[in-house]
Amino acid sequence: MTLAASPARERVVRPKRPRHLSEAMRCETAFRLILSECLEEVATNHEALSSGDPAALHQTRIALTRLKAAIAFYGPMVADSEWTRLKSELKWLSAYLGATRDLDVAIENSKGLPEERMLMTARTDAFEALREALQSDRYWQWFDGMWDWVGSGPWTTRQDPRAAQRRAVPVSVFHARRLAQWHGKLCHKSRGLQGMGKNKRHRVRLASKRLRYAIEFSEGGLPADVYASWRNVLKHLRKGQQLLGELNDDEVRRKLFESADALDQGADEGKARHQRVHERKRKSQLLRRAAAIYRKIAE
Repeated sequence: MTLAASPARERVVRPKRPRHLSEAMRCETAFRLILSECLEEVATNHEALSSGDPAALHQTRIALTRLKAAIAFYGPMVADSEWTRLKSELKWLSAYLGATRDLDVAIENSKGLPEERMLMTARTDAFEALREALQSDRYWQWFDGMWDWVGSGPWTTRQDPRAAQRRAVPVSVFHARRLAQWHGKLCHKSRGLQGMGKNKRHRVRLASKRLRYAIEFSEGGLPADVYASWRNVLKHLRKGQQLLGELNDDEVRRKLFESADALDQGADEGKARHQRVHERKRKSQLLRRAAAIYRKIAE
């Protein structure tokens, strides 16, 4: 199976392979397996994504979010100058993916409404920019660079004792310690959730995603009884993330409409006022439910 980077060349998709973490596995081995899985998911969805498939776009964004979460999780072990460069390129790519995905969500939430046509037009323009990015040499240089970095980046050859020790730590030891750290940070960040501004709430949402993915990464790498307790946290994280995601989608949708003067074009002042009241009530309800979930996560 191949992926077309341009009419002049083809890229071979590396075969998918199962990921099996074990308690005694070295951290460097686990990291390579996790990152390879993420990159394989990106490759698998590339053709459908380039054709405009919203589901492939969503799955690609998830794969890249998981990739960033794994790199942050293993941070001290893998941080190097090459990742700094690749991270900058990933930010460039993510901007195109995010702009198109935001419009997909807004369109889904606006079926049959006057603003749907405006959003569809904006989505066409955003996707054309995304497709151009996906077909560029810059994209393929980033993608190949990621594979090279995972397999033989500077982080893999550091000779100082501390770096070598980090690479050799068993998964069961490192993951248990790191999950506890991330859980503690999330509990601290999520205090007072109902009164937070959108920026702080966004940081809670990002921390929730990262902890969720880190727990999922840890399956097989922790003793069964230890992982069982984290699985309970995972259940609550998924609910909390969904609620915060709905809040974020509402805010993105509102911003898109305001930027296009949608209220002036598609509704009179009375309807606009009614819509604002409805949005405030919905936001209050979602925040109340989310705060209850995060109190359970902190227990």
